[in-house]
Amino acid sequence: MKARAFFLLLAGLLATTAAAAENFDEALKRAATHYTTRLQQAADELNRARERIAREKSPLLKELRAAEDSIIAFEREIVRLDTDRENATSTKRRLIRDIEEQRKTTAYVTTLAGDALKAFATGLPPGEQAFVGDDLLQLQDKLDASAATGTGAVVALDIADFMLARTERVLGGQLRDAPALNAGDNRLEEGTLAFAGPEVFFAPKGGGPAGLVRMREGSRQPVYYPQPAWPAAESAAFFSGQLGSMPADPTGGKALRLQQSAGSAGEYISKGGKVAWVIVGVGVVALLLMLHKFWDVAMMRVDTSARTAAFLQAVARGSRPEAEAALAGLGRTTRELFEEGLRHLDSPADILEERLEAVLLGQRLHFERRLPLLAVIATAAPLMGLLGTVVGMVKTFTLITVFGTGNAAKLSSGISEVLVATELGLAVAIPSLVVHGFLAHRINKHLAVLERQALEFVTAAGTAQSGVVPAGEVR
Repeated sequence: MKARAFFLLLAGLLATTAAAAENFDEALKRAATHYTTRLQQAADELNRARERIAREKSPLLKELRAAEDSIIAFEREIVRLDTDRENATSTKRRLIRDIEEQRKTTAYVTTLAGDALKAFATGLPPGEQAFVGDDLLQLQDKLDASAATGTGAVVALDIADFMLARTERVLGGQLRDAPALNAGDNRLEEGTLAFAGPEVFFAPKGGGPAGLVRMREGSRQPVYYPQPAWPAAESAAFFSGQLGSMPADPTGGKALRLQQSAGSAGEYISKGGKVAWVIVGVGVVALLLMLHKFWDVAMMRVDTSARTAAFLQAVARGSRPEAEAALAGLGRTTRELFEEGLRHLDSPADILEERLEAVLLGQRLHFERRLPLLAVIATAAPLMGLLGTVVGMVKTFTLITVFGTGNAAKLSSGISEVLVATELGLAVAIPSLVVHGFLAHRINKHLAVLERQALEFVTAAGTAQSGVVPAGEVR
């Protein structure tokens, strides 16, 4: 049973295998046919693709070249744009720098215009302020307003035009009707102002000499100083526009201002204040003392030894009549001494010496009287001058505290005025000291001679009392 089954199975397997071999060949044939077909189709498809590629390749290449050209153009454009951007950046920096320089230049021009405007206003000749003052204020206001907006250059041009117009107007001089204050009597007079260069002249309509015009400190009204030495015909020709002469100051007005600032002696002393007047009073006293003492010294007649020799020899001989006769020819001072000696010629020597000493003391008191006062004045006058200067400096610094130190000219003027007291003190002290020394020397010299003569008289009197006459003195 099992063998049958085995044979049956084997026969089945063989039958199955034979059938499978037959199917495999067919399948292989079909597969070969199928793949041949597909291969053919793929080859056809490939050929069509190649044909399409060949057909489409040329336009694509053209588009590719066009795209490459565009890319190159774009790259060039980018490079150009980068270059333009760098150029624009550089231009921007240059423009910013130019704008900054322009701003600085504008500010500088504005500052120059402001300074020029101030210098112009300060340097205006006396009296012209009344004619151009409003224009100056308007220009200053416009300049201040434009400085904040950075447009000062335009106003600077306006200022330059204004100054140019004024320069053209003043060339050759100009005449303006305006009032001026007479410096002599402070009277306001109507007249004509003549602007000629830096000088201004004024001719009053009411008549009177024409003169120079100046500005007074603290006053806006021009002041004219009449010039009587200016011939009326010449001044009339000058103010009428004809040929004529005019006063000229080659120093540009400085000499005239110095002359005006000098003033009278009283005005000069008043600059030193009350102390200066006290010093002047002391100086007058010192002058009177010096004159008085010069007179005293002139009246101090002291004879020399040669002139008193005859008198002393007569005294030594005991001859009173001869002595009195010789005494009459001697000087007054010496005579007063010897007269006292003759009155006490017979007195003892000590009494005679005392009487003569009394005369010498009296003469010393007489001739040296008030001389110490002159020495005191010579010592005190500089101190008084210093006191006046200190008082003036205190006032000056008080004014500086109030008004500041903006005006150096006024400050130096105040300091120079306070030094007037010191100047006056030295002017009094130096002559007083010199005269005091001279007078003291002369008086002491004369008194020394008188003392010597007194001793000689005492010796001669002692000789007469002793009765012994020196052989050399016997004639």
